[in-house]
Amino acid sequence: MSSTPPPTSAASAAAAGDKKVWFITGASTGLGAAIARHALAAGDAVIATSRSSTSLAPLTALGATPLTLDITAPAPVLAAAVASVIAIHGRIDILLNNAGYILQGAVEECSAAEIAAQFAVNVFAQAAVARAVLPYMRAQRSGVVAGMGSVGAWQSVPGTAFYCASKATLVGVYEALRGEVAGFGIGVTVVEPGYFRSGFLSGGHRVKAEGSGMEAYRPVLDGVGEMLDAYDGKQPGDVEKGARMVVEVLAGRGRARGRGLPLRLCMGSDAVRMVGEAIERQRRELEEWREMAGETDHDDVVKAE
Repeated sequence: MSSTPPPTSAASAAAAGDKKVWFITGASTGLGAAIARHALAAGDAVIATSRSSTSLAPLTALGATPLTLDITAPAPVLAAAVASVIAIHGRIDILLNNAGYILQGAVEECSAAEIAAQFAVNVFAQAAVARAVLPYMRAQRSGVVAGMGSVGAWQSVPGTAFYCASKATLVGVYEALRGEVAGFGIGVTVVEPGYFRSGFLSGGHRVKAEGSGMEAYRPVLDGVGEMLDAYDGKQPGDVEKGARMVVEVLAGRGRARGRGLPLRLCMGSDAVRMVGEAIERQRRELEEWREMAGETDHDDVVKAE
């Protein structure tokens, strides 16, 4: 079966003057590559980035503009890369910060350097790329900034603490950014997929901490690692369907036309279930501790009914 998605009704929208310019990081594999393919099939322009230009060859053959980029590079390097895109395309309509990886290991097993590296890629680099793109979006008074989050931001799993923490941190960053740039006509969202058959649980996307394997944690973490290994390739999420959804929502087309961009875009039936469970658990805990929490106010504070 061809990996190129068939043309959709969105293609006619792009041809009719709704063509978007996408800037996608981590576009060489998985969801990033699939989203790039679907955006191209819709008639949009795509700048696909990766640390390796050869890995972008399939997208280049489909019409994407390849850009070799290390998203952890210094700000002047990122600014120059974005400026080169503007020089060619004149604008960037949608930034999708997709690059990231999983650091696997118990909190005690992960070194300070490994934790810093996890946040450098999953959080700080996303902010850095957004800072490079935002001046142009503000000038054009339109655009969408999207980050690839995870359902792990709602339910942190033992052995993936810092990956889940990095994704939860993104929500805080993007929620504040959303309020900061709304007046410029810029939308902001975090895409939070459940488990998709994207290859994210294998290869270089899942990195074990050098200190992993501590005997004390084996009863807990061996089962988690075995579960992830067994689940890889059997996840419920369809990458092509997920990519189609992301393109529709971020471009405001098809099923998403006329609907406001959510702060957190849940994706996958498993994600809907897990987020719902997390919200219910948080609601129960809030109610259980509500009275004690309220007793910490000053005596002159009027209690809300």
